[in-house]
This record gives sequence, structure tokens and C-alpha cells, in this order.
Amino acid sequence: MDEAIDFRALVALEPALAELEADVRAVRDDGTAPFFCSNYEWLPLDGRLKTLVGTDRRRFRPRAGEPPVLHDGRAYEVAYLALSRLLPPCRACGCRRFHAWRAEEAEEARRRR
Repeated sequence: MDEAIDFRALVALEPALAELEADVRAVRDDGTAPFFCSNYEWLPLDGRLKTLVGTDRRRFRPRAGEPPVLHDGRAYEVAYLALSRLLPPCRACGCRRFHAWRAEEAEEARRRR
């Protein structure tokens, strides 16, 4: 992946990312439960993401002649950053101590692009 690619460009190459985005946007914290964990909600969504872009794509969706960018780990990072930010924040779940780490990881991924 020589040039930078954004999430919309990835969606154009892999339309299933739009379906995943819609599912991420549908996640809500309605406040009725005693806690909400964004990370718990993200885990199955991330599993789906890994089959669509990044180094695991080839194993789950092998297709001849598709753009190599779909197999690039940096494409996964772009999609991860775009989608994971759409989730509501954790609330009273115990993940709070990992928020700073997650922010640092996101910043590091941005610098690598």
C-alpha cells in the first residue's frame, strides 16, 4: 500500500464494509443496563472486519485479481480506526483503564500511515 487510503475508498473496493459500518452504527447504549462495554460489542464486529480487509482476508475471502490493498494490514488499521470510533463509549464496565492505551494505539496507527 504505497499511497494512503481512506475508509470510503476501502468501502468502494469491498462493499461488505458498508454493511459492517451499518451494524456498528446500530450499536446503542440505551442506559437501561447497569453497564455498557464498547469492547464487548466490538469483538464480534472486529472478527467480521478481519475477514474483509487485512492479512486474514486471503484466508476467508480468496479471490483472484482483487486489489492487493484489501490484504494489507494498514487497510485493516484504517477500517478499525474508522469503525471502532463509531461505537458508544464504555460506561461503568471496567474497561476505563484501557481507554488511554486504546487512544495511544490509535495515535500510533495514525503515525504509521
